[in-house]
Amino acid sequence: MQQDTTALIQQLAGKLQHWSRLQEQLLRENDKLRQQLEEQRELARQSQQEIQGLKEQVVVLQTTAGSMDDASRKAFEKRINQYLRDIDKVIAYLNTQS
Repeated sequence: MQQDTTALIQQLAGKLQHWSRLQEQLLRENDKLRQQLEEQRELARQSQQEIQGLKEQVVVLQTTAGSMDDASRKAFEKRINQYLRDIDKVIAYLNTQS
């Protein structure tokens, strides 16, 4: 009876060690995957910024080449006017802070 209990305790201790090692391995893998996810998110953010910059370059090139249709030209003018309004708001805000 004593030997059965000792054997059972040893068996449970072995399983506990096994699960503990497995948990540690999974935690390390989880940390690694979280780091990879963060790196991928940063790459995606950089790619989005690059795409936006390229889109703006295309619009500028189309404008300078004169190859914009009326709808594109009006959208471009609208965007420029919005930028100017935003700049005016910032200048007005800065003037009130001085």
